[in-house]
Amino acid sequence: MEVNIAIIIYIQNYMRIAILDYENAVPSSVAGPADILAAMARTAPLLTGSPVSVRFEIDFVKEKDGQLWRKAMGTAVPTKLPKEEVYDLVIVPAMESDKILPVVQQERRLIDWLRQQHLQRAELASICVGAFLLGATGLLNGKVATTHWLFADRFRALYPEVEVQDDKIIVDQGSIYTCGGAFSFTTFMMYLVEKFCGHEAAIITSKILMINMHQQPQDAFSIFRLQHDHTDDVIGKAQQFIEKNYADAISVEALAAQYNMSIRHFIRRFEQATGNTPLAYLQRVRIEAAKKMLESSREGVEQIAFRCGYEDMSFFRKIFKRYVAMTPKAYKEKYGQNGLRLVTAGMAS
Repeated sequence: MEVNIAIIIYIQNYMRIAILDYENAVPSSVAGPADILAAMARTAPLLTGSPVSVRFEIDFVKEKDGQLWRKAMGTAVPTKLPKEEVYDLVIVPAMESDKILPVVQQERRLIDWLRQQHLQRAELASICVGAFLLGATGLLNGKVATTHWLFADRFRALYPEVEVQDDKIIVDQGSIYTCGGAFSFTTFMMYLVEKFCGHEAAIITSKILMINMHQQPQDAFSIFRLQHDHTDDVIGKAQQFIEKNYADAISVEALAAQYNMSIRHFIRRFEQATGNTPLAYLQRVRIEAAKKMLESSREGVEQIAFRCGYEDMSFFRKIFKRYVAMTPKAYKEKYGQNGLRLVTAGMAS
C-alpha cells in the first residue's frame, strides 16, 4: 500500500530584542513586554495550528561597574554583553517618576549604547517616561515623540528640539517608537507585534491576552506608513484627506482641483510619491478600515461596507477579496469577535 506523507516545514525569522533593566526602572514595563511576546509564542499556535512567524530571543540588559551585562529571558545568571552585539529592537522601559533626572544622569553608559545600537540599525522603543532616557541620546532631535502627559512639559524643557505630542498614545518615527502612559505598553506591544509579525498575529495575540489593539486615529492606517515616507507635502496632505474622509464620495477630479493640479499631473505625482494611484489608495484605505470594523464591530457586512463608502455590495466584495484574498464574510468569521477558536476544540469532537 502506498502511503503519502505530507511534511510541513515552518520557517521562522529570528528577532533579537533587548529590554533595558536599569536601576529604578518600573518592573512591570521591564517584564511586561517580554511576557507578552512569550505568551504570544506559547498560545498563538493553539489558534492557528502553527508557530508564530517570528521567533523572539529576549535579553535584559543593564550596566554595572561600567560594564554592560545581559541576561537571557528564563535564565538567572547574567553574562558580559559583547561590544559587537547588535539587537533588532531595544525597548526602554519607564523609570519611577520621581527618579527621572537621576536615571538620565546615572545611565550615561546605557545612553551611549542606545545611540550606538541605533547607528548599527537597531530600532528603539520607549515606554512612558522612558522617553527621557531615549531623548538623552539626541536621536529624537527634530522628530516627534510622546510620553506621559503629566511629564510632557518637563520633557519639552529638557529636550526643546523634540516635538512632543502628548495627546498621542503611540508615535512611530520609522525606526524609533514612543508611547504614552506606563500601562499603555500593552497596546504599544500590540502595535509592535503587528509591525514585526503581521496583522493576523496581532489580532490573535490581542484576543488571547485580552489587550485592545491600537485604536488612535493616527494608527488606523499604519499599513500605509511607508507610503508617507516621501517629501511631497502636497501629496501628503492629499493622503491625509483621503484617510480622514474615506467614507465620503471622493473623486480624483475633485482632489486634483483641491490641490490646484490637472487630473493627469495629480495622478502622476501621487503615484510617484506613494506607489499607488489616488483611486487605488482610496480603495486600500477603505478596505483597511473595513477590516478593522469586521474585527471589532458586531455590525453586519453590509452596514460596514456602507460605513466605508461602498453602496454596491458586489463591488465591495470584489475589491475586498482582491486585497485580502478572502470575502468580507469569511474575514469576519475568522477574525471577528466570535471568530477565533482553539484549533484543538474542533479536534475533540
